[in-house]
Amino acid sequence: MKNLILLLILLFISAGGHAQEIPNGVRYKKASEDVNDLAKVGLERALGTPENFPSKLFGEVTTVGPMLWKVLKPGAEKVLLNSKSVIFIIPGKTPVSAEGKAILTDNERQALWKSITGKYVDLKLGKVRKAKADEISYFWATIPFDIEEPFWVIETSSDRFIANFQVTSGQPRLFWIDLVDDLQKLRP
Repeated sequence: MKNLILLLILLFISAGGHAQEIPNGVRYKKASEDVNDLAKVGLERALGTPENFPSKLFGEVTTVGPMLWKVLKPGAEKVLLNSKSVIFIIPGKTPVSAEGKAILTDNERQALWKSITGKYVDLKLGKVRKAKADEISYFWATIPFDIEEPFWVIETSSDRFIANFQVTSGQPRLFWIDLVDDLQKLRP
């Protein structure tokens, strides 16, 4: 028994204590450590000063996933309410249709940032870390494409957010943000 425990400890240490489990059936493409670190640092910097709009964090299009939009929508500014709607079909025994948003303009990006940081004030204390299997599975269930890093989770004392980036001209830009929760809550 002691040998088994020692072996497990050695395996954990040799994996750097950071082994990430990718669920079966999920197509997940890793990025270089440099690109991942660049995205993480930019995200942490933006979260650390939420009162400053982080224009360099955002890409040309940023998608607000269905769970986060469901929470933000009731108090959203008109500019967000009028932004382009995206309809998600969540598979399952009974597929669920849910709304999200495609954020395209600087006014929409600023309103989104203000809305997120106003609603989730503890984001500035959030920890940015690699995604766990359930968080990867959540994102996988909401998208029709492969997951590509940089892909991070922001964990606060009560919530978890996924942040997926696209790399444009060598710079990671926020492509997708969502609140991780039970997708069944999207049912009408």
